[in-house]
Amino acid sequence: MLSYHSLEDRLVKQTFAKGAADRAPRGMPVVPESLKAELRLLTRGAERPDEDEIAINPRAASARLRVAERIREAS
Repeated sequence: MLSYHSLEDRLVKQTFAKGAADRAPRGMPVVPESLKAELRLLTRGAERPDEDEIAINPRAASARLRVAERIREAS
């Protein structure tokens, strides 16, 4: 997901974090399949454009890239 504003990035970050977490109660010894995480985060934090990209395209400076892979369907 590519976001261009901090508020957009916050929503993406929260949505990805919610989807990547198990929904089972804490301390449960075995997590049922229906309560396991739906997403696997592929980036740690947000990827930002490097200085070369910003030099070529100054409008890219505010862009943030977050990547998640769907590992199971939402239940």
